[in-house]
Amino acid sequence: MNVKKEGIGDLYHQETKYRRDAMPRGGLDWAHQPSPYKDFLYALKHFPIRPPCLQGGKPLWESMAQRRSIREFSQSSITFSELSQLTWATQGITSGAGGFDFRVVPSAGALYPIETYIVANRVEEIMSGTYHYNVKEAELVLLKEGRFGNNLQHAGLGQEMLEEAACVFVWAAIVERSKWKYRERAYRYIYMDVGHIGQNLYLAANALGLGCCTVGAFFDEEMDRIIGADGKEEISVYLGAIGRIR
Repeated sequence: MNVKKEGIGDLYHQETKYRRDAMPRGGLDWAHQPSPYKDFLYALKHFPIRPPCLQGGKPLWESMAQRRSIREFSQSSITFSELSQLTWATQGITSGAGGFDFRVVPSAGALYPIETYIVANRVEEIMSGTYHYNVKEAELVLLKEGRFGNNLQHAGLGQEMLEEAACVFVWAAIVERSKWKYRERAYRYIYMDVGHIGQNLYLAANALGLGCCTVGAFFDEEMDRIIGADGKEEISVYLGAIGRIR
């Protein structure tokens, strides 16, 4: 009889189950709750994103029915207005109450562990480079200027679309934001959170007539270096390539 050896993923799932007789105990350390926002002390330039267009457009049901992963992009640029709409659709603030700023996507405990970085290859009005989305200020912050499409392709297991795309969203998680409340189970919620974000990008791209393909296969440490994450406190978790359909 063959006994299947449990892998680390199997063990993690078992060890982070909620059980009635063994629920985590203890209150939350409110004085040391991590901030849901990341600020950079340095920035080459700031680009306020355009206000989102909330009227008209393609019906939601139509966008859902037409959603596909597009892996072939043209060499055409996308506009900064389109990038602004896409960026807002992934994490934009929609309202606030009780000290919380609520966004277009749900997040376990409203902790929002996911940070959005954008590698711009061909976006009108802004230079090519790596950007961070400052959610609180609704702006893109230029971190590094240059063409990083080739770096993305190599880090993404050679997937050419990452270099061909007009831009690539790179989502990273600041793990402690979720672990502060959910401890080891936090990783489950982090991946749920980024899944919500990825689907919003798909639907927004389709509504704008753009192609989108999300990617989970990449060399983690190489992707961390592209966005400047340390790979421990902040980790790369998901990508989303955007471009005009070839």
